[in-house]
Amino acid sequence: MTEILTCIMCPLGCEMTVETNDDLVTVTGNQCEKGEVFAQEEVLHPIRNLATSVPIAGKHFKMLSVRLSDRVPRHLLKEIIAEIAKLRPGPPVKRGQVLISNVLKSGANVIATRTVE
Repeated sequence: MTEILTCIMCPLGCEMTVETNDDLVTVTGNQCEKGEVFAQEEVLHPIRNLATSVPIAGKHFKMLSVRLSDRVPRHLLKEIIAEIAKLRPGPPVKRGQVLISNVLKSGANVIATRTVE
């Protein structure tokens, strides 16, 4: 299988050709080692980070920005977003506060990215 990927690991944005045959991955077009690592990971075990916002309980039209503490497997994103959507934290919320620990046993926490008094 052949795929074309654009690397996001540095500002160069190399367009890479990635060929897979079972678990063997061949990458061409990358200008640094970061591109090869990115392409192999993206093809074999894609992971993502997530940042979003949730409503704050008791505050009309106020939102709290949240993010994951670590990257998670791409296939878990929809389920994690559904869990985050259930959140309605009430003030006070401190920046860095864990709102969901080990969300869906992914190893990542959902954390607040700002303080709300």
